[in-house]
Amino acid sequence: MVYFIILWLILPVSLALFAAYFLYPVINFCHKRLKIPYVISAILVSICIFLATYSLFYITIQSIISIYPEVKLQVEKLNILNSGEHILLETIFNKSLSLIDTAIMGLANFLQDLLAYVIEVFIFIVAFFFSIFESRRNRYWFFIYVPKQYRDEWKSYFMKATNLFGYFLYVEFQLFIITFLLLSCGLALLGFEHPINKSFLISLADALPFFGIGLFLIPLAIYFFAIGEKFLCFAIILLYIFIQITRQIAESLLWASTFHLRTVHTFFISAASILLFGVYGILLSPFLLLIAVKLKHNSLYNN
Repeated sequence: MVYFIILWLILPVSLALFAAYFLYPVINFCHKRLKIPYVISAILVSICIFLATYSLFYITIQSIISIYPEVKLQVEKLNILNSGEHILLETIFNKSLSLIDTAIMGLANFLQDLLAYVIEVFIFIVAFFFSIFESRRNRYWFFIYVPKQYRDEWKSYFMKATNLFGYFLYVEFQLFIITFLLLSCGLALLGFEHPINKSFLISLADALPFFGIGLFLIPLAIYFFAIGEKFLCFAIILLYIFIQITRQIAESLLWASTFHLRTVHTFFISAASILLFGVYGILLSPFLLLIAVKLKHNSLYNN
């Protein structure tokens, strides 16, 4: 617990250590296979990560800016919400707009206050490059700060946890691409404006814990039902069901391929995790799958 508290208190340094640990294989690949000097490899990979992160935030903000006025205009034009006959719908939409306004204002305030974190960003960059160059000699160099009697055991736990985290990111990235492509095609066929921007935001929310495409598509279906667009309402519900089924099958296949389990087992384990633990089961599924792998290799369960 003391170590976790220290890591939290020196968060920029902690993030730099983990970032250097995960990026080291990429830098080493550029150095060993592409014959690029190690220093230049570290700089190039850092620039690529920065550009990718900046692009992600830029595309997200641009998508919100392009879509939000359209959403607000459509909601304000709803005569049904002003008739007094659907108080519940009116409350839901007003609350949704209030939350969106709060989120956008919070994002704007964060960007304005970003300069206040210049010192922490500088510490992160320096710690990151120190870690990168130390990793060249020993990727697990930071375990020197762990008492010797616990070092090997903690290193083993750390390796297993980071490997599992890497698998989780890899699977989630593939699911994000699948969801994005299906949504883009579906929304484009239904004649929505800015289908790529809308699909990107919904897919991004789906990739985050405790969110999902239903957070957007279900209120959208209710909206079209409220204004009398029954066909669009039915089409969006079908699109939601199709994407959810496709995503669940793809997730089971990807985890089965990653952990070398049969697809039926990964599906039942993931479904049971969600049913038992709710939204938290999404995060717990990889750990339950890892336990299943351990049980599979246990002689008690071998045929």
